[in-house]
Amino acid sequence: MSATRLLALAPASVQSQAEALKPLLELFFSNLGQGKEPLELAESQLPEELISALAALPLVLDEKPDEPLKLWTAKGFKQQQRVLAQLVDLLKSHNGLLVTGGAGSGKTSLVRKLLGEINQPTALMAPTGKAAARLREAMAPMPEGMQCGTIHRWLEASGDGRFRRGPQRLLELSSVVVDEFSMVEIMLLEALLAALPPGVKLFLLGDPGQLPPISGAGVLAPLKAKLAAEAPQCLIELKGSHRFNQTTALGEFVQQLRKGPIDLATQLQQLPETGNLGFYNLNLGWPIELTERLNLHRKQLLIAAENKYYSDQEALNTLLELMLLAPRRKGRHGVDQLNERWLGLDRNNPLAWPVGTPVLINRNNNEKGLSNGDLGLIRSDERGRKVAVIASGDGAQRIPLELLVGVEPALAITVHKSQGSQAKQVIVVINEAEGLDPRLLYTALTRAQDRADLLFSVP
Repeated sequence: MSATRLLALAPASVQSQAEALKPLLELFFSNLGQGKEPLELAESQLPEELISALAALPLVLDEKPDEPLKLWTAKGFKQQQRVLAQLVDLLKSHNGLLVTGGAGSGKTSLVRKLLGEINQPTALMAPTGKAAARLREAMAPMPEGMQCGTIHRWLEASGDGRFRRGPQRLLELSSVVVDEFSMVEIMLLEALLAALPPGVKLFLLGDPGQLPPISGAGVLAPLKAKLAAEAPQCLIELKGSHRFNQTTALGEFVQQLRKGPIDLATQLQQLPETGNLGFYNLNLGWPIELTERLNLHRKQLLIAAENKYYSDQEALNTLLELMLLAPRRKGRHGVDQLNERWLGLDRNNPLAWPVGTPVLINRNNNEKGLSNGDLGLIRSDERGRKVAVIASGDGAQRIPLELLVGVEPALAITVHKSQGSQAKQVIVVINEAEGLDPRLLYTALTRAQDRADLLFSVP
């Protein structure tokens, strides 16, 4: 189906709005082709007659108070409702919990206390390797019977995208914790639910302020609303943050972002000159201070990679000193252009990348335990051969470059790829602030432990 075909078959009342509807529907079908659903629409920007025309199409227009309009296929909407019903029933039946809260609100600490009362097989799960590694660190020391890994790893994903775990071969678990729940797309969640044994106790941890999954639909926001209405005993909403509070410029700005859209340019220009959140006009070029900081970070990566007394994990920790982020991969000041500027490497020739090159895994490799989004660093082995040391969900892994596929040089990464990780300093480059999703900026800034700097074009 295409936008043109759908409009051609639509009733006359819809065709009268065809000119205005066509770009919206083209975007909708373009997103569908990339596995993205639903399409969120700002109701305040749509005239009433356009909303009525959308509602008359053979699609589902989901309208809820205080939420953007969402445009679905009938199949996608039914799948979401089915999964939501399953989750609510599972949480209600076995005293499970959805724990929501912002970055640094104590979600993991709360679940650690709750799990302390459980001495049975427990799975700690996260959607990415980075998130699984951080969860393992946050829950350490883990008691006997508790293990941590990616959801794909727990489901024993195969190279063809299928899962060996499912209704015919259930997971043998008593409790399951899923961290970074906002990132879990509905297809993966449905596969997980199908593999859970009867009676399992489920803990879901998520930040409603973060980005939804990069593909597919997430269920955190609708699940939170459904539990609040039908099973409030299964919902805990944590307020405040020990990392991002009003005592710092970064903390105050992050809290403003959680409240919804803001006038980005005005808010940034009102920032105090001192503090842990900086703002630079990208139209004036790269500031010397940030250029020097990035060059220093590259030197530190090289030193760490070459230091034979550093363990692989110690070398990987250097990656977390600074993170360079952008909303998009392509285009002006996108990730590809930033990596070309700061690394200048042929992304198609990994064997030529020098020691000290930061790398990113860009596809799942379940046989090697690697996840899309895992970060790594080029080092030398005992024989002087270059290897990629990858921070996987199972810990640091060494893989010869010639055996590694789906990898790219990555001093800069997209905000989506950064989810589940943190760095002491974060630099965010935004070419166009207009129309920027506040969740994207919130997600980027909450990667920072100590300081964040924003570069964006001021009209």
